[in-house]
Amino acid sequence: MNCFFASCEIAEDETLKGKPVVVAHSDVRRKSIILAASYEAREYGIHSAMRVQDAINLNPDIIIVEPNMSLYSHYSRLFFDYLLSITSLVEPGSIDEGYVDVTDICDNIHPLNLASKIQRELLEKYRLPCSIGIGPNKFLAKMGSDMKKPLGITVMRKREVEQVLWPLPITKMPGVGKKTAPILDSLGIKTIGDLAKYPNPDIIKMAIGEQNATSLIEHAYGNGSSEIDSNSFNEFSSISNSFTFDNDEYQIATMKDGIKYLVNTLSTRLERKELKAYTFTLQIKYNTFKSITRSRSLDHPTYDSKEIYNVMLDLFEDFYDSSYPVRLLGVSASKFIKAEEEIRQLSLFDSLDEIEKENAVYSLVKDLQSLYGKESITKGVVARLVNKYDK
Repeated sequence: MNCFFASCEIAEDETLKGKPVVVAHSDVRRKSIILAASYEAREYGIHSAMRVQDAINLNPDIIIVEPNMSLYSHYSRLFFDYLLSITSLVEPGSIDEGYVDVTDICDNIHPLNLASKIQRELLEKYRLPCSIGIGPNKFLAKMGSDMKKPLGITVMRKREVEQVLWPLPITKMPGVGKKTAPILDSLGIKTIGDLAKYPNPDIIKMAIGEQNATSLIEHAYGNGSSEIDSNSFNEFSSISNSFTFDNDEYQIATMKDGIKYLVNTLSTRLERKELKAYTFTLQIKYNTFKSITRSRSLDHPTYDSKEIYNVMLDLFEDFYDSSYPVRLLGVSASKFIKAEEEIRQLSLFDSLDEIEKENAVYSLVKDLQSLYGKESITKGVVARLVNKYDK
């Protein structure tokens, strides 16, 4: 969707149409940040994540609308209900973004005509503008949807990747955040083409991790998954934990301790359900109501708290924006298998001594808990944080 929060406000109040509208808290003294800006506001150089005061300096006549998350959730449901009326193969990407597999439908209608129909009906029924990307996989479709805004329709073909995608900055690629981008830059990788043509992929794998590097390199060549996870709508398809800070939180150490506490709880829930997960997700919500959600998948499933924490820490360091205090942290796991079904293949670099030591500690903790109760012994971070967060 195009400038979704602002579009929702304009859909509710048509007197705002054609005017420079921004969604933000109007109290300038709070150093409020703009969550969304209409395209009319963007003509003045105003954009999301800008301070309200800076936007007022650019255009004193901007219209500031207070955020209304329940309204945005309402329009998000309308959006996805509409997509589901076309096909059941819908995977939500975020509150205002989704992937749709229309392969079977397009036996009877050309993809461009279907895209035009979707775009037109969303605008007519709900007054919501959107841009659509068409591609053979989710990555190319996503890149296409970002090409033309507002109300753009872009077809991304694999044969066009070298011409269209390779000149783009590497930061335009999903999954390249503020932690990964400098590492790639230090290797001389400044564009998507640089990544695709890098002479020694093993160096990239050592720098950012094998799975992450492999995925990014595949994307640089226009490859990616076309599988739609329609189970994303199923509330039982993931297990999650979150908490809200009492006040704006600025201390990174406290945030990391909070993530560790949440991970330990998540790990315990997975173990009790006898599940291991492949995919782990971190949510960070700032005091501006801006929220980011980032996921990473492992090549083997786990419920080990140490392993999960390392994934969450990487996501936090890559995508946390220190410009704003944090109000909420959340962690979740998805794509499960039963624990007894997993047979882990150890790599050449795995330490058998470390694995045996971890298993011994794990068994000892479980034996003590069974004898003296689950609260008798816990991992250190829980002892420090349980009184602060477990309310």
